[in-house]
Amino acid sequence: MPSAFLDHLTRRVLVLDGAMGTQVHEHDLDVETDYLGCENCTDVLVKSRPDLVQLIHENYLEAGADAIETNSFGGARHVLGEFDLHDETYDLAKRAARIARAAADKHSTPDKPRFVLGSMGPGTKLITLAQIDWPTLVASYRESMRGLIEGGADAILIETCQDLLQVKGAINAALGALDDTGKTPDDIPIMVSVTIEQTGSMLMGTSIEAALVALKGYPIACLGLNCATGPTEMAEHVHHLARHWDRHISVLPNAGLPVMVEGRAEFPLRPKPFAEAMLRFIDNDRVSAVGGCCGTTPEHIRQLAQAVNARAPQSRDVTPPKPAATSLYAPTDFRQDASFLIIGERCNASGSRKFKRLLEEEDWDAIVSLAREQMRDGSHVLDVNVDYAGRDNAIDMTEVVSRIARQVDAPLMLDSTQTATLEAGLMHAPGKCIINSANFEDGEDKFDQLCRLAKTYNAALVIGTIDEDREAAMARTADRKLAIATRAIERATTQHAIPIADIFIDPLVLPISTGMDADRRSALELIEGTRRIAQAFPDVQLTCGLSNVSFGLKPAARVILNSVFLHELTQAGMTSAIVHASKILPLNKIEDAHKLAALNLIYDRRDKSAGGTGLPTPAQRPEPAMA
Repeated sequence: MPSAFLDHLTRRVLVLDGAMGTQVHEHDLDVETDYLGCENCTDVLVKSRPDLVQLIHENYLEAGADAIETNSFGGARHVLGEFDLHDETYDLAKRAARIARAAADKHSTPDKPRFVLGSMGPGTKLITLAQIDWPTLVASYRESMRGLIEGGADAILIETCQDLLQVKGAINAALGALDDTGKTPDDIPIMVSVTIEQTGSMLMGTSIEAALVALKGYPIACLGLNCATGPTEMAEHVHHLARHWDRHISVLPNAGLPVMVEGRAEFPLRPKPFAEAMLRFIDNDRVSAVGGCCGTTPEHIRQLAQAVNARAPQSRDVTPPKPAATSLYAPTDFRQDASFLIIGERCNASGSRKFKRLLEEEDWDAIVSLAREQMRDGSHVLDVNVDYAGRDNAIDMTEVVSRIARQVDAPLMLDSTQTATLEAGLMHAPGKCIINSANFEDGEDKFDQLCRLAKTYNAALVIGTIDEDREAAMARTADRKLAIATRAIERATTQHAIPIADIFIDPLVLPISTGMDADRRSALELIEGTRRIAQAFPDVQLTCGLSNVSFGLKPAARVILNSVFLHELTQAGMTSAIVHASKILPLNKIEDAHKLAALNLIYDRRDKSAGGTGLPTPAQRPEPAMA
């Protein structure tokens, strides 16, 4: 059963309050007695001046607001610590919620209940810039949110979000706080409001398109925009949410763009034009909640509430965003219109001699340059694998991911056999990543652990067709590939609620260039297995480590075999591959004789009558070449 707040949000457009800070600054407060020596720390007013905080809440409620935000915008532990108030984090949050609760209950009626939104701001440290780490940030928000919940908040509002990684951390903190208090997102919904600057992106450069994709997998009841700009500048971004976000939308702009008057920021948009602009969002974009941010006063909210007049929200025609990964900056669709999804393979300590050397030398700038080079060569996503014996792989993953994430516009596939290494990368990747990979080799517990990791960080997940069979764990036949894929998809989707479009099945590329009879059918079984999985699960993604097929051949032969094999796989339904993009040739660039030789090898067409095998001679099979 949905909460009362969600029920009303569904039945009528809710009017939220205006700016707490604007109203506080209207009063001549003393630094010592009111701010308790913590200059401009408005959160402490719930302790020193609860009367003033409740008065501001009641002014907005009397103006017609349906919901008020707690005075806890800067109430996370890591922010309060700057004022030596970290030990009061829980108490201040609980006080803030209780004051707002008292005001809301005082003005509630059976026909018009009033609600309390537990406000959490962006804090003062950007996690993407390594000013704070993930565990500290999550713990900090979790403590505050627990106080807000136990103080009586009807919803948690993570607002004025500037850093995508901070949003992900705050959502996980909210889920943890709900669990701590025996609640769920159905009982106390989670709302998120991002801030799009005048530049057209979040402070860290994230587009609204990337934010939507990166956050869609979380249990967010309402996504919206607030602060930074006025209604006019928000319009384009609200339109995008209206077209592609399938849940509630909120809009809380400033009262226009600020202008400096005698050294002080003034917000020029008056209450009536503000209300008129907000009505356009309701009528055109069918938003569910409207209110104000900086510069909006009780009069702004009064005119807005009168204009809204208990309207029922209208339904929207929503086209969900295509399944995608994102960098910090922008999304990349899993299904490419004119190509397969190209996953660059060179940032891999297991397969690239150059990357391994750069890792040994800790030449992080050169690693970033290598990542950029792959994107210039045509990669859409970058595979990052730092598994290297003798080094601290988690630290290496942290260094590589944090630098590439900020400096290269590339979604990341984090590749490791170690859960701790994967999570180290995920804690530093603001966008939506792909985890490579899960399988059943170590049983279902390890598989489930990686599924939970994918849910925590809203990542897609590669699943290899490997199971617990100690004699033949790696699926070699099409039948086994399909059977393991089916088992994995069913477990990931039903037990872990991972969307099927976020699952990549890797049916395993094995070498066919060894000359061993056991390997001769590996390619054709993979093609057939790919075809069967694609037909059985049309929404699942399919990927592979392509270059394994030509292991041991000369570089020129590898390019030809890899290119022809990729074509056969994509025809069968393969949607992506981990490759060296610059070393894949279009078929029309390959000589017919070479193409035929590759196809004969792929499909095990040996000319026994002529005494030939169709396989390379030993002289053609030198030591493995590394990128």
